[in-house]
Order: sequence, then structure tokens, then C-alpha cells
Amino acid sequence: METNHWVCMMCERDCSDGIHILSQFICTECEQDMCRTEVEDDLYDYFVSRLRSLWGEMMTLDPEQNGST
Repeated sequence: METNHWVCMMCERDCSDGIHILSQFICTECEQDMCRTEVEDDLYDYFVSRLRSLWGEMMTLDPEQNGST
């Protein structure tokens, strides 16, 4: 049985478990870290800056593809 691996957009490690958002992948460990991170934490700004790339990608999509009217 073949296991798929993707590179996490946060930690840049090769992982098999996680979530896909648009064309990007976030591993389970980073997803959990993001959910636990408080605004005061050092990692918060890093996560926000990495997620901004998804916002830019979403804005370039055709409105019919991203659900906007």
C-alpha cells in the first residue's frame, strides 16, 4: 500500500498526515500547534505570515471557484 507524502507549508517537513488548504498542505503537528498558539506566543506571527500566502492564492482564484458572488 502506497502512502502519500506532502511538504508542510509551515515546518517544511515531509509528512503523510495533515490537511490540504487550496494547493498547500499543513501537517497534523503544525495544525495542532496553530490551534494551541496564543497571540502572545512567538510562533503566532510566524503562523500568520505563512497563512497570508493562502489568502493571496485565494484572491487570485476565479470568484466561482472560491464561492464568492
